[in-house]
Amino acid sequence: MTEEISTLIKKTAKESGLTEAEVESQMQARKEKTHGLLSDYGALYAVAKEHGVDLTDKEVHVTPLDELTVSSSVNVVGRVKTIFNAREFTRKDGSTGRFASVVLADKKAEIRIVLWDNNTSLVKNLKIGDVVLVRNGYTKTNRDGRLEVHAGSLTNLTVNPPNLTLDLPEITEEIQDIADLTAGSPSVSLVCRVYRYYPMKEFSRQDGSTGKRASFIAEDESGRVRTVLWGKQAETKLAEGDKVKLTNAYTKKGLNDELEVHAGSQTQIKPSDAKLDLPEITRTAGELKIKDVKAEQRGITVEARIMRVYPQREFSGGTMASLVLGDESGTIRCVLWNEQSSNANDLSAGDAVRITNAYSRSNLDDEPELHVGKYSEIKADPKLDVPALEDIQGSLSLDKKIIDLEAGEDYVKITGKVVDVEDKPLLYSTCPECKSRVQNLGGTHMCDSCGMVEPTYNMVLSFILEDESSNIRVIAFREIAEKLIS
Repeated sequence: MTEEISTLIKKTAKESGLTEAEVESQMQARKEKTHGLLSDYGALYAVAKEHGVDLTDKEVHVTPLDELTVSSSVNVVGRVKTIFNAREFTRKDGSTGRFASVVLADKKAEIRIVLWDNNTSLVKNLKIGDVVLVRNGYTKTNRDGRLEVHAGSLTNLTVNPPNLTLDLPEITEEIQDIADLTAGSPSVSLVCRVYRYYPMKEFSRQDGSTGKRASFIAEDESGRVRTVLWGKQAETKLAEGDKVKLTNAYTKKGLNDELEVHAGSQTQIKPSDAKLDLPEITRTAGELKIKDVKAEQRGITVEARIMRVYPQREFSGGTMASLVLGDESGTIRCVLWNEQSSNANDLSAGDAVRITNAYSRSNLDDEPELHVGKYSEIKADPKLDVPALEDIQGSLSLDKKIIDLEAGEDYVKITGKVVDVEDKPLLYSTCPECKSRVQNLGGTHMCDSCGMVEPTYNMVLSFILEDESSNIRVIAFREIAEKLIS
């Protein structure tokens, strides 16, 4: 028994009213109960704690981190370099446990401190650069053969202990500017403002389990970046305008090969009172008019009227659907990808919709298109202040003479007389799945994408229209052809 233990036994006896022999007897009983796993100090600490005696005000011997070996009782101190959130696990007996960890550093080395159960509460308010004193931890090697200090039920933890005389290195957290981020960084820290927030959604993983995901657009004085929150982090309560600090996030390339920040199980998200020199966030209904949508934009919000719906179909990479949207300023094609494409089943021409967090691309004609991906949202809302479908069509229609028509014009209105109806078949066949034309191969109908199909028959009518300036061939499809023939 060491001199330190003997001194602490005397202190426990004096302050508890027990004799030294009784203290030693109770220590022995506790060691036997744990089959000898408790050290003398651990057993004494448990006895003292039971009788309300505080042993922590005694200056303890601290082992430098580079001198640690496997031991049942150690005292260490260091500055916090990294913090890992608490996580739950299921023990063999079915009960739920918790663990967290921090990395401490002194002048010569650093080590991971594993916190068990109640000790995990330490990480809630811990900051990079704090000093942590660990009393009566124990050391063991992990799966990689590296030494760790574990803080169990008999361990005492003190944050920023007073009168500490040890010389520890200064550690300051490196906060990165968004503009300086690069893909593939395993640990980044940001202080940012929530510019746009997209609430949590659940999704199905490949193994059948349910995951959670939320996202927001983070901004600081240097730029903006999409930030994706996974699992527990997705449950974080956020609102546009909040200032937050993200610690131990990571970066990767996301949609369209653009940089994203991801917050996983080891990321900490905390409110921040940092001062950011940013303009006030303003949000107006229909943030962009359709005419203002340009290619290669992100975070687009529009309010528009559906002018046409092209139903969901499969392609080599998944499923897709598309819409033609219009407002008083123009029209645009909108593509719904994969899980979003099913929304087309519930939408109809004339519906008013609000689309948030869309992005834009150029089509083959070098015109902008809206794209609705997994982070976007589309909602029909009859209360939206969007012109009626008829008004949009009327405002976009341009009266022209036939001779003045130009290739590529949309929503042109011409008036004339039908002078000839072409003698051509009134029906053509399309694939019921992808809507592409199919070939009739001796009674078997073949779609280039879907194979052999039972075709859908659609009406087509072609005729010559003439006004005082010239004439032109007009082709009417489906319901418009039916209307003209009837």
